[in-house]
Amino acid sequence: MGAQLKEFKSIAEQVDLLKSRGLTIDQETSTVLLRDNYYSIVNGYKDPFLDRQAMQAHAEDVYKRGTHFNSLYSLFLFDRELRRITFFYISQAEAALKTATVYAFCSKHRRCRDYLNQNEFTQASDMLVPKGFRGDKSVLFQRNMTKLINIMEKKTILKPWTKPFTRHYLETHRDVPLWVLANEMSFGNMSHFFQLMKRQDQIAVCKNLAVTTYRLDTQPKLTPHVILRAYDVLVHFRNLCAHGERLYCARHKGAAFPDMIRLLEAALPQKLIAQMRNEVDELASLYESKLQPSSKLNLEDHLGLNRSYTQYEIT
Repeated sequence: MGAQLKEFKSIAEQVDLLKSRGLTIDQETSTVLLRDNYYSIVNGYKDPFLDRQAMQAHAEDVYKRGTHFNSLYSLFLFDRELRRITFFYISQAEAALKTATVYAFCSKHRRCRDYLNQNEFTQASDMLVPKGFRGDKSVLFQRNMTKLINIMEKKTILKPWTKPFTRHYLETHRDVPLWVLANEMSFGNMSHFFQLMKRQDQIAVCKNLAVTTYRLDTQPKLTPHVILRAYDVLVHFRNLCAHGERLYCARHKGAAFPDMIRLLEAALPQKLIAQMRNEVDELASLYESKLQPSSKLNLEDHLGLNRSYTQYEIT
Protein backbone atom coordinates (compact mmCIF):
# COMPACT_ATOMS: atom_id res chain seq x y z
CA MET A 1 0.00 0.00 0.00
CA GLY A 2 1.11 3.59 -0.67
CA ALA A 3 2.02 6.10 2.01
CA GLN A 4 -0.95 7.72 3.74
CA LEU A 5 -1.82 11.21 2.53
CA LYS A 6 -1.04 13.98 5.01
CA GLU A 7 -4.05 15.52 6.69
CA PHE A 8 -5.22 19.02 5.85
CA LYS A 9 -3.76 21.68 8.15
CA SER A 10 -5.25 25.06 8.89
CA ILE A 11 -3.14 28.19 8.40
CA ALA A 12 -2.57 28.37 12.17
CA GLU A 13 -1.39 24.74 12.18
CA GLN A 14 0.91 25.43 9.25
CA VAL A 15 2.47 28.35 11.13
CA ASP A 16 2.95 26.20 14.25
CA LEU A 17 4.61 23.52 12.13
CA LEU A 18 7.08 26.00 10.70
CA LYS A 19 7.89 27.32 14.18
CA SER A 20 8.48 23.80 15.45
CA ARG A 21 11.06 23.26 12.70
CA GLY A 22 13.07 26.34 13.64
CA LEU A 23 11.67 29.05 11.40
CA THR A 24 11.10 32.53 12.75
CA ILE A 25 7.71 33.87 11.73
CA ASP A 26 5.87 37.19 12.14
CA GLN A 27 2.29 38.48 11.99
CA GLU A 28 2.37 38.53 8.16
CA THR A 29 3.28 34.86 7.79
CA SER A 30 -0.27 33.53 8.04
CA THR A 31 -1.53 36.06 5.47
CA VAL A 32 1.25 35.12 3.04
CA LEU A 33 0.50 31.41 3.42
CA LEU A 34 -3.21 31.99 2.80
CA ARG A 35 -2.46 34.05 -0.31
CA ASP A 36 0.41 32.17 -1.94
CA ASN A 37 0.12 28.60 -0.62
CA TYR A 38 2.26 26.71 1.88
CA TYR A 39 3.26 24.06 -0.64
CA SER A 40 4.39 26.59 -3.26
CA ILE A 41 6.51 28.64 -0.85
CA VAL A 42 7.84 26.15 1.69
CA ASN A 43 8.18 22.95 -0.30
CA GLY A 44 9.37 24.87 -3.34
CA TYR A 45 12.03 27.10 -1.76
CA LYS A 46 13.15 25.58 1.56
CA ASP A 47 16.21 23.67 0.34
CA PRO A 48 18.90 26.42 0.62
CA PHE A 49 17.80 27.12 4.21
CA LEU A 50 17.77 23.58 5.61
CA ASP A 51 20.35 22.41 8.16
CA ARG A 52 21.34 19.12 6.54
CA GLN A 53 23.62 18.10 9.39
CA ALA A 54 20.93 18.60 12.04
CA MET A 55 18.42 16.73 9.88
CA GLN A 56 20.49 13.54 10.12
CA ALA A 57 19.10 13.12 13.62
CA HIS A 58 15.54 14.17 12.82
CA ALA A 59 12.76 12.73 10.71
CA GLU A 60 11.46 16.20 9.79
CA ASP A 61 12.96 19.34 8.27
CA VAL A 62 15.26 21.46 10.41
CA TYR A 63 16.13 25.00 9.36
CA LYS A 64 19.44 26.78 9.86
CA ARG A 65 19.61 28.87 13.01
CA GLY A 66 18.27 32.36 12.43
CA THR A 67 16.22 31.51 9.34
CA HIS A 68 13.15 33.70 8.97
CA PHE A 69 10.11 32.69 6.94
CA ASN A 70 10.65 35.89 4.96
CA SER A 71 13.88 34.41 3.57
CA LEU A 72 11.95 31.57 1.94
CA TYR A 73 9.28 33.98 0.80
CA SER A 74 11.89 36.32 -0.70
CA LEU A 75 13.31 33.47 -2.76
CA PHE A 76 9.76 32.63 -3.86
CA LEU A 77 9.17 36.27 -4.92
CA PHE A 78 12.55 36.44 -6.64
CA ASP A 79 11.71 33.34 -8.67
CA ARG A 80 8.32 34.78 -9.61
CA GLU A 81 9.98 37.92 -10.98
CA LEU A 82 12.64 35.82 -12.68
CA ARG A 83 9.91 33.90 -14.51
CA ARG A 84 8.30 37.16 -15.61
CA ILE A 85 11.55 38.49 -17.09
CA THR A 86 12.52 35.16 -18.65
CA PHE A 87 9.11 34.59 -20.22
CA PHE A 88 9.27 38.03 -21.88
CA TYR A 89 12.52 37.19 -23.68
CA ILE A 90 11.74 33.54 -24.44
CA SER A 91 8.48 34.69 -26.05
CA GLN A 92 10.51 36.84 -28.43
CA ALA A 93 12.86 33.94 -29.12
CA GLU A 94 9.85 31.69 -29.79
CA ALA A 95 8.54 34.14 -32.39
CA ALA A 96 11.97 34.41 -34.04
CA LEU A 97 12.51 30.64 -34.19
CA LYS A 98 9.02 29.92 -35.49
CA THR A 99 9.23 32.64 -38.14
CA ALA A 100 12.68 31.54 -39.33
CA THR A 101 11.46 27.93 -39.53
CA VAL A 102 8.26 28.72 -41.41
CA TYR A 103 10.00 31.08 -43.85
CA ALA A 104 12.70 28.51 -44.63
CA PHE A 105 10.16 25.76 -45.27
CA CYS A 106 7.78 27.86 -47.39
CA SER A 107 10.64 29.22 -49.49
CA LYS A 108 11.44 25.69 -50.68
CA HIS A 109 7.98 24.08 -50.53
CA ARG A 110 5.66 26.59 -52.16
CA ARG A 111 2.38 24.66 -52.45
CA CYS A 112 -0.02 25.59 -49.69
CA ARG A 113 -0.47 22.09 -48.30
CA ASP A 114 3.13 20.91 -48.59
CA TYR A 115 3.39 20.91 -44.81
CA LEU A 116 0.87 18.02 -44.77
CA ASN A 117 2.94 15.93 -47.19
CA GLN A 118 5.43 13.67 -45.42
CA ASN A 119 7.56 13.55 -48.58
CA GLU A 120 8.41 17.22 -48.08
CA PHE A 121 10.22 16.34 -44.85
CA THR A 122 13.34 14.31 -44.16
CA GLN A 123 13.60 10.52 -43.94
CA ALA A 124 14.05 8.62 -40.70
CA SER A 125 17.69 7.80 -41.45
CA ASP A 126 18.53 11.49 -41.95
CA MET A 127 16.47 12.94 -39.08
CA LEU A 128 18.39 15.34 -36.86
CA VAL A 129 18.78 14.03 -33.30
CA PRO A 130 20.57 15.45 -30.25
CA LYS A 131 24.22 14.64 -29.83
CA GLY A 132 24.55 11.48 -27.76
CA PHE A 133 21.15 10.14 -28.85
CA ARG A 134 20.99 6.39 -28.24
CA GLY A 135 17.37 5.58 -29.10
CA ASP A 136 15.74 4.18 -32.20
CA LYS A 137 15.59 6.95 -34.82
CA SER A 138 12.98 5.13 -36.88
CA VAL A 139 10.59 4.85 -33.95
CA LEU A 140 11.14 8.46 -32.93
CA PHE A 141 10.71 9.67 -36.50
CA GLN A 142 7.44 7.85 -37.09
CA ARG A 143 5.97 8.91 -33.75
CA ASN A 144 6.87 12.57 -34.17
CA MET A 145 5.91 12.72 -37.83
CA THR A 146 2.51 11.10 -37.28
CA LYS A 147 1.78 13.34 -34.32
CA LEU A 148 2.82 16.51 -36.16
CA ILE A 149 0.81 15.78 -39.31
CA ASN A 150 -2.26 14.91 -37.23
CA ILE A 151 -2.00 18.16 -35.28
CA MET A 152 -1.68 20.25 -38.44
CA GLU A 153 -4.49 18.41 -40.23
CA LYS A 154 -6.87 19.01 -37.33
CA LYS A 155 -6.08 22.71 -37.37
CA THR A 156 -7.05 22.94 -41.04
CA ILE A 157 -10.58 21.64 -40.39
CA LEU A 158 -13.14 24.35 -39.68
CA LYS A 159 -14.65 23.99 -36.20
CA PRO A 160 -16.59 26.29 -33.84
CA TRP A 161 -13.41 27.02 -31.86
CA THR A 162 -11.19 27.69 -34.89
CA LYS A 163 -9.17 30.87 -34.39
CA PRO A 164 -10.38 33.92 -36.37
CA PHE A 165 -7.27 34.22 -38.56
CA THR A 166 -7.44 30.53 -39.50
CA ARG A 167 -11.20 30.71 -40.01
CA HIS A 168 -10.76 33.57 -42.49
CA TYR A 169 -8.44 31.54 -44.71
CA LEU A 170 -10.58 28.42 -44.53
CA GLU A 171 -13.78 30.28 -45.36
CA THR A 172 -12.22 32.52 -48.02
CA HIS A 173 -9.54 30.33 -49.60
CA ARG A 174 -10.41 26.82 -48.31
CA ASP A 175 -6.81 26.39 -47.27
CA VAL A 176 -4.43 27.72 -44.63
CA PRO A 177 -0.81 28.62 -45.44
CA LEU A 178 1.82 27.52 -42.95
CA TRP A 179 2.69 31.07 -41.89
CA VAL A 180 -0.90 31.46 -40.68
CA LEU A 181 -1.23 27.98 -39.21
CA ALA A 182 1.99 28.44 -37.23
CA ASN A 183 0.19 30.97 -35.02
CA GLU A 184 -1.95 28.11 -33.73
CA MET A 185 0.96 25.71 -33.27
CA SER A 186 2.71 25.48 -29.94
CA PHE A 187 6.42 26.08 -29.44
CA GLY A 188 6.79 22.33 -28.93
CA ASN A 189 4.97 21.58 -32.20
CA MET A 190 7.38 23.83 -34.08
CA SER A 191 10.33 22.15 -32.36
CA HIS A 192 9.21 18.83 -33.88
CA PHE A 193 8.59 20.54 -37.21
CA PHE A 194 12.19 21.80 -37.28
CA GLN A 195 13.60 18.41 -36.31
CA LEU A 196 11.72 16.75 -39.17
CA MET A 197 12.79 19.23 -41.85
CA LYS A 198 15.27 18.31 -44.56
CA ARG A 199 18.83 19.26 -43.72
CA GLN A 200 19.08 21.97 -46.38
CA ASP A 201 15.89 23.53 -44.98
CA GLN A 202 17.33 23.45 -41.47
CA ILE A 203 20.45 25.20 -42.73
CA ALA A 204 18.17 27.83 -44.27
CA VAL A 205 16.64 28.35 -40.80
CA CYS A 206 20.15 28.96 -39.44
CA LYS A 207 20.81 31.53 -42.17
CA ASN A 208 17.55 33.32 -41.42
CA LEU A 209 18.43 33.53 -37.74
CA ALA A 210 21.93 34.76 -38.54
CA VAL A 211 20.27 37.72 -40.27
CA THR A 212 17.70 38.51 -37.57
CA THR A 213 20.24 38.25 -34.73
CA TYR A 214 22.72 40.51 -36.59
CA ARG A 215 25.43 37.92 -36.25
CA LEU A 216 28.96 38.82 -37.36
CA ASP A 217 31.25 36.55 -39.37
CA THR A 218 33.54 36.35 -36.31
CA GLN A 219 30.82 34.85 -34.11
CA PRO A 220 30.29 31.08 -33.75
CA LYS A 221 28.30 29.72 -36.66
CA LEU A 222 24.74 28.59 -36.08
CA THR A 223 24.18 24.93 -36.92
CA PRO A 224 21.06 22.74 -37.05
CA HIS A 225 22.21 20.97 -33.88
CA VAL A 226 22.42 24.30 -32.03
CA ILE A 227 18.92 25.27 -33.18
CA LEU A 228 17.51 21.86 -32.22
CA ARG A 229 19.06 22.24 -28.77
CA ALA A 230 17.74 25.80 -28.50
CA TYR A 231 14.24 24.68 -29.41
CA ASP A 232 14.31 21.86 -26.86
CA VAL A 233 15.67 23.85 -23.93
CA LEU A 234 13.71 27.03 -24.58
CA VAL A 235 10.43 25.10 -24.92
CA HIS A 236 11.05 23.54 -21.51
CA PHE A 237 11.98 26.78 -19.76
CA ARG A 238 9.14 28.65 -21.46
CA ASN A 239 6.66 26.10 -20.07
CA LEU A 240 8.16 26.41 -16.57
CA CYS A 241 7.55 30.15 -16.71
CA ALA A 242 4.04 29.83 -18.13
CA HIS A 243 2.93 27.35 -15.46
CA GLY A 244 4.55 29.02 -12.45
CA GLU A 245 7.07 26.28 -11.75
CA ARG A 246 10.40 26.77 -9.99
CA LEU A 247 12.92 28.38 -12.34
CA TYR A 248 16.06 29.56 -10.55
CA CYS A 249 17.38 26.01 -10.04
CA ALA A 250 15.64 24.30 -12.95
CA ARG A 251 17.51 21.95 -15.26
CA HIS A 252 16.55 20.25 -18.51
CA LYS A 253 18.76 17.58 -20.05
CA GLY A 254 21.82 19.11 -18.42
CA ALA A 255 20.89 22.71 -19.19
CA ALA A 256 20.50 25.16 -16.30
CA PHE A 257 19.58 28.85 -16.36
CA PRO A 258 22.99 30.06 -17.67
CA ASP A 259 22.80 27.54 -20.53
CA MET A 260 19.31 28.74 -21.37
CA ILE A 261 20.59 32.31 -21.72
CA ARG A 262 23.35 31.12 -24.04
CA LEU A 263 20.84 29.37 -26.23
CA LEU A 264 18.69 32.48 -26.39
CA GLU A 265 21.57 33.97 -28.37
CA ALA A 266 20.67 31.65 -31.23
CA ALA A 267 17.39 33.52 -31.65
CA LEU A 268 17.85 37.03 -30.22
CA PRO A 269 20.25 39.89 -30.97
CA GLN A 270 23.07 40.53 -28.49
CA LYS A 271 21.41 43.81 -27.49
CA LEU A 272 18.38 41.94 -26.13
CA ILE A 273 20.53 39.33 -24.40
CA ALA A 274 22.51 42.08 -22.64
CA GLN A 275 19.25 43.76 -21.67
CA MET A 276 17.92 40.54 -20.17
CA ARG A 277 21.13 39.85 -18.26
CA ASN A 278 21.04 43.38 -16.81
CA GLU A 279 17.44 42.94 -15.68
CA VAL A 280 18.20 39.60 -14.03
CA ASP A 281 21.37 41.04 -12.47
CA GLU A 282 19.42 43.94 -10.95
CA LEU A 283 16.79 41.53 -9.65
CA ALA A 284 19.43 39.28 -8.07
CA SER A 285 21.14 42.27 -6.42
CA LEU A 286 17.79 43.40 -5.01
CA TYR A 287 17.05 40.04 -3.37
CA GLU A 288 20.55 38.82 -2.45
CA SER A 289 20.57 40.33 1.04
CA LYS A 290 17.09 38.98 1.82
CA LEU A 291 18.15 35.33 1.62
CA GLN A 292 20.16 35.05 4.82
CA PRO A 293 21.26 32.77 6.42
CA SER A 294 21.60 30.76 3.21
CA SER A 295 25.36 30.70 2.70
CA LYS A 296 25.33 28.51 -0.40
CA LEU A 297 23.01 30.56 -2.63
CA ASN A 298 24.75 33.45 -4.36
CA LEU A 299 22.13 34.38 -6.92
CA GLU A 300 24.40 36.16 -9.40
CA ASP A 301 26.83 33.25 -9.46
CA HIS A 302 24.05 30.66 -9.45
CA LEU A 303 22.42 32.24 -12.50
CA GLY A 304 25.70 32.56 -14.36
CA LEU A 305 25.69 36.35 -14.37
CA ASN A 306 29.31 36.65 -13.23
CA ARG A 307 30.89 34.07 -15.51
CA SER A 308 32.34 34.36 -18.96
CA TYR A 309 31.39 31.71 -21.50
CA THR A 310 31.82 30.55 -25.05
CA GLN A 311 28.63 30.69 -27.08
CA TYR A 312 26.89 27.41 -27.93
CA GLU A 313 29.38 25.07 -26.27
CA ILE A 314 26.54 23.03 -24.83
CA THR A 315 26.38 19.28 -25.17
